[in-house]
Amino acid sequence: MPPDHFDPFALDRRTVLRGALGAGLIGIVPASAGAAAPASFSTDPFTLGIASGDPAPDGFVLWTRLAPEPLKARGGMSAQPVEVTVEIADDPAMTRILRSERTTAYLELAHSVHVEVEGLAPGRDYFYRFRAGGAESPIGRARTLPAPDATLQQLRFASAGCQRWEGGYYAAWRAIAEEQLDFVFHYGDYIYEYGFAATDKNDAPWPRTMPKDFSTCYTLTDYRRRYALYKSDPDLKAAHASCPFLISFDDHEIANNWASESDPKQTPPEAFLFRRAMALQAWYEHMPVRRTQRPRGPDVQAYRGFRFGKLADIAVLDTRQYRSRQPCGDGFLAGCTEADAPDRTMLGAAQEQWLATRLKQGDATWRVLAQQVLFAPFDWRGFPKIEDKGEPVFDVDTWNGATAARDRLIAMLDEAKVTNAVVLSGDLHRALALELHRDARNPNSPCVGVEFLSTSISSVGGAPPDDATMATMHRNNPQLKFFSDQRGYTRHTVTPQQWLADFRAIDSIAVPGHPATTIRSLVVEAGRPGLITR
Repeated sequence: MPPDHFDPFALDRRTVLRGALGAGLIGIVPASAGAAAPASFSTDPFTLGIASGDPAPDGFVLWTRLAPEPLKARGGMSAQPVEVTVEIADDPAMTRILRSERTTAYLELAHSVHVEVEGLAPGRDYFYRFRAGGAESPIGRARTLPAPDATLQQLRFASAGCQRWEGGYYAAWRAIAEEQLDFVFHYGDYIYEYGFAATDKNDAPWPRTMPKDFSTCYTLTDYRRRYALYKSDPDLKAAHASCPFLISFDDHEIANNWASESDPKQTPPEAFLFRRAMALQAWYEHMPVRRTQRPRGPDVQAYRGFRFGKLADIAVLDTRQYRSRQPCGDGFLAGCTEADAPDRTMLGAAQEQWLATRLKQGDATWRVLAQQVLFAPFDWRGFPKIEDKGEPVFDVDTWNGATAARDRLIAMLDEAKVTNAVVLSGDLHRALALELHRDARNPNSPCVGVEFLSTSISSVGGAPPDDATMATMHRNNPQLKFFSDQRGYTRHTVTPQQWLADFRAIDSIAVPGHPATTIRSLVVEAGRPGLITR
């Protein structure tokens, strides 16, 4: 939202800040003196695992970070640059090495490396490992995109996120690793910025806790250590090694419910943008993303697209950097007319135009909007602590806080004549399947697409307390076709004829190792918008 009054100094302060950060005051561009030196490790430097991501028809990004002592401020590394070699093979045993590439890990980037591999064949598996200082990483599986005009018979992937460390163990990631999927879409909340707590808000002990010296993240060191803790989890490492990730971010990578240049604590933009810059640098250092996603100060080009032949086109969106501030003070609200203001946005003008152009130019069977927060209308009456005053209650941190932006996006789909629209989302720590309507306020208007909202890996959710209030929730939300409060992920199997979404749940995350089971399957038939329960 525009400020309530014009501040003639605000633009100058923010422009100068962005220019200073982009020039490298936060150390984004490596500046270590000297060439990479021979290194020798007495302990494993690959404690944070390996990963691939952002595939293209001829390659992908390969990532690792050298951190023999991952929870130390520098990961147990000196300031010296270190030479890292990556080997790529076409067999899982790495007996047929196709190529070997060298790169350098710098202290300024937390000794992380992002190798952008090119020149490979489309639509096939490759295998890789890193070497540094006599140490060797585990072997990972990557996969190139199919050729743009390829005819695919099937695409299998998972949508997952919201993995608060204290919430429980990452059994869902172990299950995803075992699936051997084409890719994973991670919708965000890879880390949580909160400080150490021995118990939850109900004074119950957490299934596991962070080290006691972990305070709320504000500095670059804070965020780096937080990623190091999360990425030390063996199940998460296994998932990353199993297939490429399409990575996004939501709020907790920086601060709960942040929006554009602000946070809920009303931190002045000139201070919050420094925190945002440090958080995004740590995000880049730990994610398998391309150089085009390297932050420039507090800004990062996070929205981008991936085409899976003629079968699916996926637009990964950013609903945090450019959005209007949450209306009416944020929260679960009734009667917030500010949410309906025509100038409110979730994507910003430039991203909206990029998306409109992509939708018009695309010709894939399935058109996918992969983003972070609930898109469809949803009335929260019936949930604990939600007061029912006889009118709908909306969470205005979602698209329900910018209804005009949602209307514009639905109009984009209509103008581009998109007949098979699928929205992927998360954030709510519950699993939902919803139908999308041309008039979002009228569930009797034509169905124009579907939304699959994935539950959390480990973050706590919540549900209506009994059958009666559950029935009320469904009655108030006729567009809702499935709801679950279990932890897990969503597995998607896509063919030219149909889209199958399997909601996979973990019975308990209080201890590691519980298996995933399918608790509900829903189908969308190509050319017939709407959800069918299988």
